[in-house]
Amino acid sequence: MSEVPGRFSRRTALRALAAGSFVALPGLAACGNSGPPAAPTAGPTLNRYGTTPNDYALLNLKPDTFYAWEDGFRTAAANEDPRVYEWWHTELTGDDGIVVSFTLKTRPGDGLTAESDRRPAVNLLITTPWGNEFSVFQTYSWNEFASAQDRCNVKVGPFTLTGDLKSYQLRGTANDITLNLNLTSTAAPFRPGTGYVYLGGPDQYQAWFAAVPSGKAEGHIVFYNEKRDFIGTGYHDHTWGNLPLPQFVDRWRTGMGVADRYSVIARDIHLRGKYDSTDLTVLLIDDIEAGKRLVAAYNDETLNATEMQTGEEDDFAEVQWNYTGDNSAIVTISATDRAVPGRPYVNGTGSVLPASRGEAPRKRWYIRNEAEIALSLGTMGPGYRVTGKGTLDNAQFELLSGQPTPKPKPS
Repeated sequence: MSEVPGRFSRRTALRALAAGSFVALPGLAACGNSGPPAAPTAGPTLNRYGTTPNDYALLNLKPDTFYAWEDGFRTAAANEDPRVYEWWHTELTGDDGIVVSFTLKTRPGDGLTAESDRRPAVNLLITTPWGNEFSVFQTYSWNEFASAQDRCNVKVGPFTLTGDLKSYQLRGTANDITLNLNLTSTAAPFRPGTGYVYLGGPDQYQAWFAAVPSGKAEGHIVFYNEKRDFIGTGYHDHTWGNLPLPQFVDRWRTGMGVADRYSVIARDIHLRGKYDSTDLTVLLIDDIEAGKRLVAAYNDETLNATEMQTGEEDDFAEVQWNYTGDNSAIVTISATDRAVPGRPYVNGTGSVLPASRGEAPRKRWYIRNEAEIALSLGTMGPGYRVTGKGTLDNAQFELLSGQPTPKPKPS
């Protein structure tokens, strides 16, 4: 998707990207696009997910309809802008407890700051329940990057991610690590409304699309000459934007996992006061055995999230999402002691410790843990609940005294 600061009409015109175009950088200027619909005259909803007919028309989207191009290269025409970032993230949890976190991206810094040093990068981290970590945190040249616009088909260095909203293939080898994994969706794609949050005006935004909220994973991985069959569950999403996260997010809690036959995605993102202090709260629950979506709540008074603070003052080890609409539900996600790192600026404990000043203690602004999930549905009857496992991310951007410095290795 093209994003040209200060030119709202051009952004609208380029949102319908040409099917079949495959972009290798440099050379983006030659990209084609299909004829757009008539541009709506009103601007988008601000500081929350768009849900009006006009919001959908601006982006050439329809409610409850999902397109393969939503998982394609959305920032191709704006890639030279140092504020622009985009990543495709896939997370897989094996039945044996091994977690594979795999991200292909157009910037090494995860949207934490504007980056004049624009390079595509790979984040790959394999963690085992017995404490081992195997990683590839590496940047590459643009000659080693390519991405389709009509679907997910991304190449960064030796790694590729391809898929069509139903099945995905993860491939690649580097640093004595090999991925040969397939992810098959067990739940329909999801976005809250349009998936876009326009921040303060039509020229700043972040967008999120959960192409595979839940899926079955299989294949094999290799680390240091040991080949292991992999069977488990997985998740894949796509994020892009042009405003660094610390500039608009105050705090961020994201949990996901599977409890019995139900997959869960739960998000509670609190925006800074400049952006109306909006709570972007999302709860998605799918019955993956029946193939039925039970809860898809957001921007709604029937949904709220409560953060239970424990331990250190900046730790929120438990979050509860309470949905009172149809198929009422309570989801509690509680962090365990097992850290699950997945970023190049995260230390061995799974948390980031920014530089302190003087004798002031250093607080963790980000930590990610394996988590226990408890789910109760109104249809289950009083007192009945199911449990399972997942992860819980906790980001306290207001504690970030300076931008972290990712240190991925150049190719």
